Amino acid sequence: MNKNNNQYAELSSRVGNHNRSSLKAGRNIFKLFYGSDPHPSEGQLDSIKHHMMMGDPLADAVVKMYGKFPAGKGRELAIKALENGIDSVDEPPQALRDFFLQVDNEPIWLDHDKLKLACDVSRRVGPSGELVLRNLALMGGYLGAAAAKPLVFTGQLDRLTPRRLVETSKFWMDVTTIDGLVREKDGFKSAVRVRLMHAQVRAMLVKSDKWSNAWGHPLNQWDSMATILEFSTIWLTGLRSIGFIFTKKEREAVVHLWRYIGYLMGVEECILPANETDSMRAMYHVIATMCKSDEDSKALGQALAKAPYQFAEGNWRSQQLASLESKFRIGYTRYILGDEAGDQLGLPKTKTKYFWPAQAPLRMGAELVRMAIPPLNKLMVNVGEKAVKKQFPQQVSRTSADTTFTPVKQLVR
Repeated sequence: MNKNNNQYAELSSRVGNHNRSSLKAGRNIFKLFYGSDPHPSEGQLDSIKHHMMMGDPLADAVVKMYGKFPAGKGRELAIKALENGIDSVDEPPQALRDFFLQVDNEPIWLDHDKLKLACDVSRRVGPSGELVLRNLALMGGYLGAAAAKPLVFTGQLDRLTPRRLVETSKFWMDVTTIDGLVREKDGFKSAVRVRLMHAQVRAMLVKSDKWSNAWGHPLNQWDSMATILEFSTIWLTGLRSIGFIFTKKEREAVVHLWRYIGYLMGVEECILPANETDSMRAMYHVIATMCKSDEDSKALGQALAKAPYQFAEGNWRSQQLASLESKFRIGYTRYILGDEAGDQLGLPKTKTKYFWPAQAPLRMGAELVRMAIPPLNKLMVNVGEKAVKKQFPQQVSRTSADTTFTPVKQLVR
């Protein structure tokens, strides 16, 4: 791409130093396992910066279209098209036509067998999957202060932590349900609803006189791709760190699933990883270009660490269990992200971080047994599915979560 560096001068504090010495170990490990150097070229750095300044043109055009209608009417048309197809809307605006032309166009690379396998893997890991998503993926994402700013401005993961976590769980459950990404199913609809919600929040942030271009474009393409990695490669890496075993076929399937989800959510195909190697390289690029944390990172990290207390009942026993859960979750974060990151997130030091590597050999043993006895694999998938269906309605009721992904009406900052 080789664009003039002045074009991205505003991003000087947004893009981390990709030549810092702390990346050397990860770079060498990548070379060892994948046989190539993941260090971003100058052209790739230009592409990364370009996507940090880019929104979602199709979804942004739909939100702009909303302004031509009475309040709520534009979104109502979009939801009608989502639920019943674009042909159900009389004389649909061009922006709406263009948007649904993209999401309704199933890419030729899509492999439905891989989607099914990835869904089975997602259920098989049970509660550990949620642990990794919350205490590695989300926590790790907070370390990049600029990428976390939309959450701060909307107050979604500091003031309303339990509710927002349940809403995220709803999205994850929908898109990881077998056949959930078929056009008329909840997974497909949830992905599109979240995409449109992001576009509305993005429009609010762009109009805000408090948003700084030094943070990049709000909810930009690069950060959206990084979020896809959080649910796929980073998720797999976190689970493997505590003893879970996945075959190459399973890992490729999870990357494929989230590639398609990213496609539905408006991430440009040119930056969506197509396979495990692409995904690991993209993860290295995200880490290499991540900016520093700040006080907002710490506030978000502390709020997330306290979430078990907010999910618990008010009685003594429930609060004590919440305290224990919180300590083990914090321990996992410090184990997987390191103490320096834990300090940046304002997390207390705890010896529970040693529990996670200590239990890994036992879990690996259990995983080897599972792999040796195929019916056990199916049993664990079914148990995971039943647990999700039983627990989720209770969480929605307790937190009054909005599972329709309606955007916030105003910013809190």
